[in-house]
Amino acid sequence: MKPTNKKPLPCAVFGHNYMRSKTNSDQTVELTCTHCNTIVVTDSFGNFENNTLKNPEIADTLRELYQLTRQLSKTRVAS
Repeated sequence: MKPTNKKPLPCAVFGHNYMRSKTNSDQTVELTCTHCNTIVVTDSFGNFENNTLKNPEIADTLRELYQLTRQLSKTRVAS
């Protein structure tokens, strides 16, 4: 039987071991896992964001699209 989890064993068992790799000027911190090199960015509130897109316009558009789909689902339930 082949394992379905592609994360390294330490990350799968204990979770990621993040180290600070870069601090940005907009008060966000980029963290990198020492085992699997997964990159996570924290926002100004300290929440983790897995999508590290190079173009900030793409991230903004995806965020707006998600908010629109949430609003549409609420209006369908309320109707």
